[in-house]
Amino acid sequence: MKKSIFAVYPIISMRIKDSVISTNWYLFLLLLIEGGALMAVEIISAKLVAPFYGTSLYVWTAVLAITIAGLAAGYSLGGALSKKQNSSKFLIFVVSVSALLVFLMPYTSVFVMAITAKMNLSIGVIVTCMLLLLPPVVCFGTVGPLSVKYLSRKLENIGHVAGLTYFTSTIGGIIATFLFSFYIIPFMGLKAGTLIAASALAIVFLIFVVTRKKFKNAPAVNSPVISEKKNTIKEKTDSAAIKKQDNATVKNTMYLLALLEGVAVMVIELFSARMVAPYFGSSLYVWGTVIGITLFGLALGYYAGGIVADRKPSENTFPWILLLASVFIMLMPWISNGLTVCFEDFNPVAAVLIICIFLILPPLLFLGTIPTLVIRYITVKVEASGNTTGKVYAFSSMGSILGLFLTGYFIIPVFGISGPSVVTGLLLGIIPFLMLIRKKKYKAVLFFVALAIAIGSQKEKPAADDIKIQYYSEGLLGQILVSDVVKPPSPGSNANVVNRILFINRMGQNFYNLNQGKSIFGYIDYISALAAKLPEKSDVLVLGLGGGVSANALHKKYKCSVDAVDLDQRMAYIAKCFFGLENDISIIIDDARHYIETTGKKYDLIVFDVFNGETWPSHVLTLESFKKTKKLLKESGFIIINFNGFLSGVAGKSGRCVYKTLCASGMETRLLPTAGKEDERNILFVTSPGKLNFSSLKLIGGKQKEFCLDSLFLEPEKIATDDAEVLTDDIPNLDMFNLEAGKIWRKGYNKYFTKNYTRKGIPLFK
Repeated sequence: MKKSIFAVYPIISMRIKDSVISTNWYLFLLLLIEGGALMAVEIISAKLVAPFYGTSLYVWTAVLAITIAGLAAGYSLGGALSKKQNSSKFLIFVVSVSALLVFLMPYTSVFVMAITAKMNLSIGVIVTCMLLLLPPVVCFGTVGPLSVKYLSRKLENIGHVAGLTYFTSTIGGIIATFLFSFYIIPFMGLKAGTLIAASALAIVFLIFVVTRKKFKNAPAVNSPVISEKKNTIKEKTDSAAIKKQDNATVKNTMYLLALLEGVAVMVIELFSARMVAPYFGSSLYVWGTVIGITLFGLALGYYAGGIVADRKPSENTFPWILLLASVFIMLMPWISNGLTVCFEDFNPVAAVLIICIFLILPPLLFLGTIPTLVIRYITVKVEASGNTTGKVYAFSSMGSILGLFLTGYFIIPVFGISGPSVVTGLLLGIIPFLMLIRKKKYKAVLFFVALAIAIGSQKEKPAADDIKIQYYSEGLLGQILVSDVVKPPSPGSNANVVNRILFINRMGQNFYNLNQGKSIFGYIDYISALAAKLPEKSDVLVLGLGGGVSANALHKKYKCSVDAVDLDQRMAYIAKCFFGLENDISIIIDDARHYIETTGKKYDLIVFDVFNGETWPSHVLTLESFKKTKKLLKESGFIIINFNGFLSGVAGKSGRCVYKTLCASGMETRLLPTAGKEDERNILFVTSPGKLNFSSLKLIGGKQKEFCLDSLFLEPEKIATDDAEVLTDDIPNLDMFNLEAGKIWRKGYNKYFTKNYTRKGIPLFK
């Protein structure tokens, strides 16, 4: 067991024989599992609430905020308990309770969502996450401060102990993030995932019971870089500094510093995710990479901060660290734009990884050192190490919550990304800069060199005359861009051809010809042709408003009463102002799945058109969702699902899975492809509880050529579903299966639109 622990810590394994890990290997195993279980719980909880509340960034924001709040409470509680508890048995008790809470999560989630079912989306998801997440997360939060108190034996090594403790926990979180996101949940399911997380926690308890491991008082952490002579000098220095460090003003300043560090970390994470989205999207691998690099940067910072703290626990260290972090934050837009151009033709997964390493890792490495430095600086007694650790990380967590809501709901939507990134770095670095200049540290003037580069990169090129931006907005739900592309007149016409395009994260959601007043996307004509089967003034539900073109077509042509559901409030404004959405169409701001679960209204036709960029929300296309949707149909009603055009090969697996899931729901399902190759077309899944007959319907194609609609459907026997899976709420793998198709679609849009727009002066992000 000891050998395996050292394998995880190659650098630390070089420490001398009686190092803190070799003496307390069992506790570090506990920390590794606790960190992994924390991330597993965060990921699983978001998936558990998805069948009712969806998987939008609003849901993820609530999950993240409640997780951080729970950790803050746990850190504070753990710090307070460390004054009274200093035994391994109490830590095992905490882990045992958390194991039970994690095991019960799939069952408590059903109970909690039943309680919150009648609440609106935003309130309901917050209350649900609080009841589901807070109990286990608070338990996890207590482990760190209690461990620091248990391991600390010498004042001069407290920084290293704190850094090593949170480094271990965060490494566990990184491992769990990739295991649960890409393997355990996609292939085994949510219930199996919770069982694995709970079992890992229970194993720690079982090892304790079986071996009856008794922790002895751990010896001091022997730093390989500090000699006995330096230790003696350090002890004298610490004694002389105790009065200064114990000063209330100094402590409050240090806690404020921890708070600012938490704010900055969250700002960096949110900014970086939005910076890569316009070119690489916001799919599973993008978010996984951003989260993984964020955790890795913080883990390195925690460990490095502990080493630096025990070498030089001085207030002079802080200005340099803050200044360096601020420089990298200011340069984030410049780095992101430059690296995107450099790696635009690389494999997208590798490109995102490389860009995130250069974009996220440096500032988070410096910011990650701050908590452990602060802990070492203000701790004047070994007995207070746990309490101090709890307070510092609690303030850091509260800062992260503040940064999350301030950035996600105010700064990005109102001011964008580029300018706020520069301003954030400037505000974080200006005081450290002045402090260093006052002490004649003139190398700090490099701060203004970085500021000049950052401001210079903000200069926008004049946009080309053939592209006119009508609307440009950044937000939690992604970047939205509406542009008019002007082309020379067609033969026999004097007017320029103007196509209005709606992009989400630079993926086309609607192409609208302003000259003709109609969408260029062919699938709209197919939906319109299918709707001819409806009686006049039918009730229609459109899930996914987009530009409102499909809703408008059904309302105008067939006098249907249309309810359009979209989660993004901006879409309602865009549809009315730029695409002429009729005032009679009812717009409902809600998640598609949440509306399906809560509405009692029945419809003649339900249209699923909820593309977000190149991705589909996986919680909407599951067996349970289809069964619930079937109950919302009137007699002879049917469902149309707009999907990408791939059916063959790896890229087509997502489409084959959707088809197999629809068939498993007990509905008759037919596939109607639009014209073109797989990467150019759409596929409409047309499904109904009863027999579907469209033999009397016609489709008007190009050059007014008329087609029998029924003849355009694919033959069911030609659709191979042997390797397809039925998509369920427990195993919602659509994100995984759709990765290849999403890459192909995005590659095409990057080639024909994103690169072209960038060359013509339209920045990747605002």
